[in-house]
Amino acid sequence: MGQGFSLHRVVQFIKRDLVLLRGTFTTGFFVAVILIFLFCLFNMIWDKQLSTDEFHGIFGLIYIPVGLLFTFAMFREYSNPKTNHFYLALPVSIPERLVAKWVMGVGLYTVVFSVLALITASLAMIFGIVLFGAQFHMLSIFSLSYIKVVATYMFLQPVFMVGALTFSKNRMGKTLLILALTVLCFVLFNVALYAMFNRGLGVFSEDGLGSTAFSKAGEDFSWFGKWFYGFIFGPLMLVVAYFKMVEKEV
Repeated sequence: MGQGFSLHRVVQFIKRDLVLLRGTFTTGFFVAVILIFLFCLFNMIWDKQLSTDEFHGIFGLIYIPVGLLFTFAMFREYSNPKTNHFYLALPVSIPERLVAKWVMGVGLYTVVFSVLALITASLAMIFGIVLFGAQFHMLSIFSLSYIKVVATYMFLQPVFMVGALTFSKNRMGKTLLILALTVLCFVLFNVALYAMFNRGLGVFSEDGLGSTAFSKAGEDFSWFGKWFYGFIFGPLMLVVAYFKMVEKEV
């Protein structure tokens, strides 16, 4: 294998995974399409329409869980003691493996899922018009809510990459448990920090001063919190995933 980072090897590695996991991806997308179709159709029974916001809500409800399941599938070979030595012997460097997994699990997955979701929702709307007399509404995949859903998944996916690399059994359950405990610790830490710095303002009083202070603090520092926790659950987890790959190869 040549020295340095090679995009050609990254592309070939992605093609290899797509071929080996085509059954998993096909089944997952098929299930997602069915769920999107049914949710969109049921949504039109009540109000006779499928708004863009409703479509994006359905999109996010299925897009994130299916993507996280795909993440565990992509790292299955790392946890299989019968095949991992052949897998780790492939002439691909660790940075190339990491980039390939991230591009496939976030980039390609998002593009394919978005196109399928838009086509499926449009088809469901046609059925809704015929069956329920629903209103026609042009759906759009690009909006602020869509960007928020995709951004949330981009920061969650590296966490599950680390879980897939760390645990050999019950990977999904253990990852969710660790994530839940981590979020709980952050919540308790934030509450304690807020109460400590605002103890003189009557935070827990009944005159409403505490809620006002909390609202103003949220307006002033919410952007900082988003960047801070986004860094922890995003780029930092990619770095952790890199060292987990190094550990597996050693």
